[in-house]
Amino acid sequence: MTQTTNLIQPAPAVAPAPMAPARPETRQLPPQRGALHPIRKAGGFLAWIFTGFGMLHLLRPGRRFKLEEVVVYSVHRSFFLWALILVGFVGAAMVKHYPSTAGAFGWLYIAVLVFTFVTILFDLGTLKFLLWTGIFAFVFVISKYIEDLKHVPMLSVVFLHLRSLHPRLDHGFAAVTSWLLLGPWIGALFHSFSRGRKTFSCNGIEEWFLGDGREITDRSGLKFRTRYRDLLESFLTLGGGDLEAVDSNHVVVKRWENVVGLIFVWRRLDEILHQRSAVVDNEAADPVEVEAVKRPAPVDASV
Repeated sequence: MTQTTNLIQPAPAVAPAPMAPARPETRQLPPQRGALHPIRKAGGFLAWIFTGFGMLHLLRPGRRFKLEEVVVYSVHRSFFLWALILVGFVGAAMVKHYPSTAGAFGWLYIAVLVFTFVTILFDLGTLKFLLWTGIFAFVFVISKYIEDLKHVPMLSVVFLHLRSLHPRLDHGFAAVTSWLLLGPWIGALFHSFSRGRKTFSCNGIEEWFLGDGREITDRSGLKFRTRYRDLLESFLTLGGGDLEAVDSNHVVVKRWENVVGLIFVWRRLDEILHQRSAVVDNEAADPVEVEAVKRPAPVDASV
C-alpha cells in the first residue's frame, strides 16, 4: 500500500505594494490681470493711500493675506515732505485758535524743518548715525566739563543765543508753506502710481508704467535682499528701504528704492519669493490650475 504525503507548499513572498502618491493639492489661480484697466489700478492705489500707505492693512490683527502676489510702491524723494506739511497745517490751526502755543509750535516746526532738510540732503546709515551721535555726545560732554571746571562758556552761549531769538510760528506763514509744498508731495504720489507700482508673484515681478506699458522680470536665478541705507528716510517712509535683485554673479540686476513699509511687508514678500508655481492645462471649465505637489512618504523595504 502506497502512502501519499501531501506537502503544503509555502506561498511565494509578495512584495509590499508601494504607497500611491498623494493627490496633489489644487488651488485656483486668480483671473489674469495683465490687461487691468488703469482705473482699477487707481482704485487699489487710493485704497493704499487711505489705509495709511498700507499700514492699517498690514498691521491689522488677525489679518490673513493671499500669497499669490504682493504689491508694493516705491516713492520719490519729495514724498519726505509729508512731515513738514502735516506739522505746518496742524501748527497753523492750533496757533490760530490758541495763540499761546505759537512758541512751542515754532520750535517743533524748526525741528521738523531741519530733520526734513537733513533727510533730503544726506544719506545717514546706521554706522554714520552712530558715529555722528557719538561725536555730538563727546563735544557736549567736553564742553560741559570745560564750563564746569574752567568756567569758560562754550555751548551754553550758543543755546542762550538761540533761546533769546524766541522763534514763534506764524499761522499764515505755516499754512502757505504747507499749501505750496503740497504740490510736490502730490506729484510724488502720482509718480508712485504711474512709475512705482511693483507686483511680486510666485514666478515673476511685474512693473507697470503709465503710458509705457508693463515690464515683467523672471525671478529664476535671482536672490533678493533689503537695504536700509538711510535711517531718516526709513522713518519718513514708514519703515521703508531699498529692495535689490542679485543674480548668481552677485551683480545687482534690479534696485527698487524707497519702498514704503518694506520692513513690515518683507515677511509676505519672503514667502512669495520662496515659492514657484506650475501652470498646467485642464478641461475647458477649469483651464488653469496651480498644483502644489506633495512628495509621497518613502516605502520601508524592511517590512
